[in-house]
Amino acid sequence: MTQRISVQVDVVRVQDGDSLVVRPKRSVFAPWRSAQEIRARLYGIDAPESDQQRGREAREYLRRLVSGRNDLVLDTVDTDPYGRQVAILYYRRAGRSRSINRLMVEQGLAYWYRRYGGHGLGLEGAEQEAKRRRRGVWASGGQVKPWDHRQAQRRAKGRVGRLGWILLGTVIGVVVGVALVWAVIA
Repeated sequence: MTQRISVQVDVVRVQDGDSLVVRPKRSVFAPWRSAQEIRARLYGIDAPESDQQRGREAREYLRRLVSGRNDLVLDTVDTDPYGRQVAILYYRRAGRSRSINRLMVEQGLAYWYRRYGGHGLGLEGAEQEAKRRRRGVWASGGQVKPWDHRQAQRRAKGRVGRLGWILLGTVIGVVVGVALVWAVIA
C-alpha cells in the first residue's frame, strides 16, 4: 500500500468510466506540479468496459461529472499493478466533499468492486439504490460484470494464442518435412 496523498487536480482526459488522467494544480508550495500527469483508477468501483453495454455511457457520464471543475481532489489509496494511482476523486467545497466514485455507482454506471475495497464510502448502499431504481446497468438483466468480461476476454485470447502456436508448429513441421524430402530427392 502506498502513502495516502490528497492533491487538488485538473482532469486532462477521461479514459473510461473508472479511469482518467489528471494533473496536480500548481500551488505556491509546489509550482512544478502542473507538469506531471497522473493516471488514476477510481477506487472501489468497476465501470463497464468500452465494448460492453453502458461502457460508453459510463465514460461520458464521468466526463460530464469532471468537465470544467476546479474543485476536484484526488485522494490516493494505492497503486495498481499497471502503475495507476488507485484513488477516490472528490468535489471539495467549503470543507464538504462528495465522492465521484460513489456518484458513478449511484447512477448505475459502475459496480461496487467489493473485492478491491470501497468499504466505508457508501458504495454498498449506492449500489442497492441503483438496483432498486433500475438505473444504468441495473435497467435490464443479463449485464456481464466488467471483471467477468475481462476474464472471458483473457481466456479467449489464451485459446487463440494456443491455437496460433499449434498452427505455427504445424506449418513449420510441414516446411521442414518438405525440405527434408526435397533434400533426399535432389
